[in-house]
Amino acid sequence: MPKTFLIFAGGLALSDATVLAVRKIEQVELVIAADSGLHTAQKLGLMTDVVIGDMDSVDTNALAEAISHGAKIIRHARDKNFTDTHAALLYAAEHGAQKIIVVTAGGGRLDHQLGVIAAMFDPLLKQLQINALWDNSEIFALQGSATCEFAAEVGDMVGLQSFSATTTGISTTGLRWKLDNESLLSHETRGVSNEATENHVIVSVSSGQLLVIHQQKNREK
Repeated sequence: MPKTFLIFAGGLALSDATVLAVRKIEQVELVIAADSGLHTAQKLGLMTDVVIGDMDSVDTNALAEAISHGAKIIRHARDKNFTDTHAALLYAAEHGAQKIIVVTAGGGRLDHQLGVIAAMFDPLLKQLQINALWDNSEIFALQGSATCEFAAEVGDMVGLQSFSATTTGISTTGLRWKLDNESLLSHETRGVSNEATENHVIVSVSSGQLLVIHQQKNREK
């Protein structure tokens, strides 16, 4: 099993479905909070190993509690040109993560949401498994060559979106509209609203960056 790190991003409160999904994750090596993501980790009763960010939105009492339990605090200046979540992703990569799962409720400012996805495609993370639990969806950031596999129910929505100018060698198993060594351009939307036809879905890519979004049809908010 790959060495798994959890990163809690700041923002809105998690849905019950996301909380349940987090609790099902096994063998987590390190829990990282990106700034106010610490609040979410503490609400879930998780011991946070690292808190990283400019600390502009984290509660001082929450931070003091984390410190009292041995958390490492990494402060960045507020005047910086990267996000706290991006810093957390790079920290995880530098400290031996093989799989990183970002936990976020989404919502809030659109630039922040797009920034989380963009950071997941940092070339420095190319050799790692980069996933996210995002409200009622799970997200996979593939940088070719790469493959993701996940359990699904028939009828679940699966979206494929190129996150580079061109993504090539895309092949799928278990989807209604199958792709067989095909390409997608960044402006194309034909990968949107595909559907699972089997309980096990596989998506692979040869080169480029591909965002895979799996939305479970019966998942509670």
